[in-house]
Amino acid sequence: MEKILLVDGHNLLFKMFFGIPNSIKNSKGKEIRGLVGFLGNLKKVIHQLEPDIVLVLFDSETSKNENVKWDQNYKGNRKNYDTLGEENNPFYQLPMIYKALDYLNIFHMEVADNEADDYIASFIYQNKNKEYTFIILSTDSDLIQLVDNKTFLYVERGKRSVLYTLEEVVKKYNVTAKQFVEYKALVGDKSDNITGVPKIGKCTAEKILMYGSIQDYKKKNPETKLTYLLEQHVCTIDKNKKLITLSKNIDISQATICKLDDKICKYKTYEIIDNIGER
Repeated sequence: MEKILLVDGHNLLFKMFFGIPNSIKNSKGKEIRGLVGFLGNLKKVIHQLEPDIVLVLFDSETSKNENVKWDQNYKGNRKNYDTLGEENNPFYQLPMIYKALDYLNIFHMEVADNEADDYIASFIYQNKNKEYTFIILSTDSDLIQLVDNKTFLYVERGKRSVLYTLEEVVKKYNVTAKQFVEYKALVGDKSDNITGVPKIGKCTAEKILMYGSIQDYKKKNPETKLTYLLEQHVCTIDKNKKLITLSKNIDISQATICKLDDKICKYKTYEIIDNIGER
């Protein structure tokens, strides 16, 4: 069974760009710390997980359009990097990263209208019946909803790294992967500017989902204050579920599935940067 590594490209770029405290410039005075961090971390993960195939998916300027239809405030808390200079804007690193991925023969693309995690979900769903296992590289907890017996989420944090299996999801959140959309719909998600149900935190959400689902809880506890609260905020819950649920029906025909080139293991990070003319 072949192992496919699906990389949430912007997630990795931001993690590395802001995780490296000092500026790294090439011989032309160009900031390259995002490039150095991206390639170094990708090499490290490939060495750890030994995938057969790697695909890197990036958001585009239109990626959140679909979800904004449901909520104009969706991700409205994100910083506008257009107002920052090159040294403080991770997006300036993207052309160099694309150049490096092309050199390494690693498939990559920007996803229009939907987000990269929707493309990842669609790719997995539409290839479920094939002889693949999938590992997603991202710190985005929305992707936990995809975890099953063939799909895993790898959150790389050095010694605190976690490979989310079905068992690890329950251990961390006290809910199952299948319940995760409803869990986040209840508690909200500050990183995406999604407001949860007032007075419902993690413990209360866990209590509700012990019954299976929100609907199951309401059926078995029709007269409680908590059920009344859930009924009051049913529109918020439904909207949040639409925002959090990943699409599985995006056209993935552009994705090229090919064996991993040994260049990424053969060359050190700075050798790759030298070979693409960016040092």
